[in-house]
Amino acid sequence: DYRCHRCVSAAGTGAVFFALSVLLSWPVSGVAEGDSRWSARLGYARVAFHTDAAIAIAGLPAAGAAVVIDDQTVLLGDAGFEFNDRWSARLAIGSPLDLAVGASGSLRALAPPLSGRLGEIQIAPVIVSGLYAPRSFGRLRPYVGAGLVYAWVRETAGEDVQGLDATSEWGLVVQAGCEARLGQRWSVFVDARQLYLDTSASGVIAPLGGAPVTASVELDPLILHAGVGYRF
Repeated sequence: DYRCHRCVSAAGTGAVFFALSVLLSWPVSGVAEGDSRWSARLGYARVAFHTDAAIAIAGLPAAGAAVVIDDQTVLLGDAGFEFNDRWSARLAIGSPLDLAVGASGSLRALAPPLSGRLGEIQIAPVIVSGLYAPRSFGRLRPYVGAGLVYAWVRETAGEDVQGLDATSEWGLVVQAGCEARLGQRWSVFVDARQLYLDTSASGVIAPLGGAPVTASVELDPLILHAGVGYRF
């Protein structure tokens, strides 16, 4: 519910500020700049979905119907190339996400005969971003950027919605973060990506006599990512 989302958001924000405070307090003497323009980063990411849906059952809009997707923790890695001291590009690939899609809003009133579990989709995200670092503060290097995301729907499995089908889609991403050099090659980082991503889904609701259902769903996940980096 709303209070739980506020608690999760507050906890995530607190963790980010704690990580930044650790980076700021790290001594800066003896750091050498790496010569290579290539780098790779790996860490765990918390993915918080902010869903909105337009759903039609048997061709009629289902007023107040909504879906819910629980937050996920995923291993996320990216690779980057620095064009110069200010501009860089990064390609991020996450491990596939198994997303259980639950009924919410007016759909909850249909349980039973519905179970409240509409189905499951597996998504593999690929994110490409262009980043700009306005300046460095000692070993700290904050950055902002934007780019594209492609969400590949690899598998679907129906529960209340049988024959579930969902589309792979392109979307947009805005990004901000901070990287701290630990030496010539190693670094640590915190990063936030806000994705603007939709998908379309269809199937039939077996408990309602096989009524066809279609949905346009905004996923719009916020990805909070932290980990270590290495320059090649």
